[in-house]
Formats: sequence, C-alpha cells, structure tokens
Amino acid sequence: MLVIGVSFACYSPSLNSLQDQAYKSTVVIEGKVHSVPANVSTERYRVNVKVLEVWPLNSGGLEPEQVVTVGEFGSEASCTKVEKDHRYIFFMDPTVEPLVFKASFAPLDTSGKTLKKDVGRILCEDCAPPSSSNSPESTAATRPATPEPNQEA
Repeated sequence: MLVIGVSFACYSPSLNSLQDQAYKSTVVIEGKVHSVPANVSTERYRVNVKVLEVWPLNSGGLEPEQVVTVGEFGSEASCTKVEKDHRYIFFMDPTVEPLVFKASFAPLDTSGKTLKKDVGRILCEDCAPPSSSNSPESTAATRPATPEPNQEA
C-alpha cells in the first residue's frame, strides 16, 4: 500500500502539554489534509487543509469548510508524517499571506478518542474555573468599589 503524505519539520523534543500548545498558538483548528506536495524532497513542507472545526477562542477568523495552507518549514529534515485525507489538530500562527499559516507545533492525529474534547475544554470561551471560595472577603476583592454618597455640609 502506498501512503501519500508529507512530513513536517522536526521539532525539538519538549514537554509541551496540549494546553501549552493550544495557548501558545494563535489559531487552532481540526482539519482534514486536502493535498500534499507532489515532490516532498524539493518542495517546501506545505499542505492544504480543509477546516472542519474551529474553537472561537483561537479561530483566527477561520470558519469550517475553508481551505488553508499550513507549513512554511523550508527544507528542514522531516519527522512528523501528515497523510492526505487524515484529520489532525493544527496549531498555527498567521503569516503575511491570507489563509497561509505557519505550524507552531506538530499536528496531532485526531484518531485519539479524547483529543478533540480535550482541546475543546482548553479553548472553551465561556467556561470559568470553579470559584474556590464564596466568602465575602473573596467577592469583595473582585467587586468594584461603590462610590460614597455625597455629603453636603
């Protein structure tokens, strides 16, 4: 079986968590690889990706069904395989070209059962962490001060 794919440039090993990757990237999407370069050895590592899902907190103005280009790696040695017609979570930063993004981290295959849910929880726009205390002291510290009534002499 012949697998057509492209590899993203090597990333230095790091202990970046999924949360770190999501927060450090300007745009985070789930996308399906639409096309890859015909000659990976001579062309820059760029893939066309159909946007399947965006998270409002890091959408970059993208919407589902748009096709974007991800890559901008130059000719570095490749490590991470990206295959056509497979789904990945892409962590990206914008470039000067519209709809062209530079990968900020290696894409993650979405075949893992909880990956999309985990990203959704991390980038939840209207989720607030549970309050640890509802004491008057803690709420007073976050409440704006009310002005004193004017006293006339």
